[in-house]
Amino acid sequence: MEQSAPGRYQLHDLLRAYAVDQVRHLENAEDRQAALRREVDWYLHTADAALTRTLPFYRTVPLDPPTDVTPLTFATNAEADAWFDAERDNLVAATRAAAEAGLPRIAWQLAALLRSVFMHQNAFEDWFTTARIGLAAARTLGDPHGEAEALESLGKAHFQARQLGGAAVHHRAALIIRQEIGDEYGTAVSINALGLLGLRHRHLTEALSHFGESLAIFERLGNQRWQALLLSNLAETRYELGELTEAAALLEQALAVQREIGDRGQEGNSLFFLSMTLRELGRTEEALAAIESAIAIAEGVSQVWLGHWLVEYARVLRASGRPAEALEAVHRAATIQRQLGDRSREAMALDGAGEAYRELGQADEAIAFHLRAAAVHRQLGDDWQLALTLDHLGGALAAAGRAEEAGQQWREAHSLLARFDDARAAALREDIAALF
Repeated sequence: MEQSAPGRYQLHDLLRAYAVDQVRHLENAEDRQAALRREVDWYLHTADAALTRTLPFYRTVPLDPPTDVTPLTFATNAEADAWFDAERDNLVAATRAAAEAGLPRIAWQLAALLRSVFMHQNAFEDWFTTARIGLAAARTLGDPHGEAEALESLGKAHFQARQLGGAAVHHRAALIIRQEIGDEYGTAVSINALGLLGLRHRHLTEALSHFGESLAIFERLGNQRWQALLLSNLAETRYELGELTEAAALLEQALAVQREIGDRGQEGNSLFFLSMTLRELGRTEEALAAIESAIAIAEGVSQVWLGHWLVEYARVLRASGRPAEALEAVHRAATIQRQLGDRSREAMALDGAGEAYRELGQADEAIAFHLRAAAVHRQLGDDWQLALTLDHLGGALAAAGRAEEAGQQWREAHSLLARFDDARAAALREDIAALF
């Protein structure tokens, strides 16, 4: 035996191969299948126990009680997180083994549980792998509920990886199944996902419609957690429409529920949007308190949240006249996003660094960071973020005395913004038009 880490042991490769060969010769097929079932069932229920500890609101798959296995229990979030980290490769292998061994129900259930883990790590390779295994397993079983769960997982993975076309295909497929089987809860979840797609495409009226429809279902079902989440999504849309007072009111409603039920993750997300709204309303001190509370929730829990929310923290710091501290925040955000592999959000952080450098009077550094951010947004085809970055680049070039080049950037930003018909885009386009 070789010790690979404290408390963890493995067979040498040659000995493992020999042991596998021996068990095939010396143990009958029924005993081997029973042992394998116990193993993957143990992984399924232990993963569920760990998720119960770390992310209780993300458990969406009800499981039958374990029969022949005793899953681990976890006293703290740190213990559960450490188990997920240590067992990550084995969890993927267990999902695959369950499917290959003719245990499709365990395969799709385990894949669905792992979705909530991988989405907080941007672990796209393992996420796509297990979700596809889960989808095939559910289809083999003829289980439409499991198929919809797997399609939703693939939709979320594509969405988080900024592959919005793939996200739309999978979420719409999940919605069709859920409507056919009369799954109201799942239907509302899928409609919300379509609302998020509308929001990312900046089809804001469409997003409002989807969020409103989803909220109505969850109100009928009496699901407080999802009602609060939908209020937050509606608030983000109102914010993008420039309806700041309405957005703030919706967020206060959402936060009251999220605090009551202890949904810390969504509370942090609502605080993030509240900070954005309050900052634009000129209520900088309140915005700072909101974003600092959000970051406190994210620290040690989700690097995905932390990296994103730090960019807003930097904006509030700049609004407070603290550009040097803002620069530290966006550098940290960019580092996290690079590690997570989220190029879009890394580019947003780089753009924020450019803004901080400009306020520090370092126009050349600002230009360099804005150029890097613009290149990524252009590659990703994100016209909205590209327009925002080109506007900032124009400001940095103007500060460096390069007026002609600044005008070129502002003209392109102005042209890009013409593709959006909402009030925020129109106002920004009007402001830019006055600069060249």
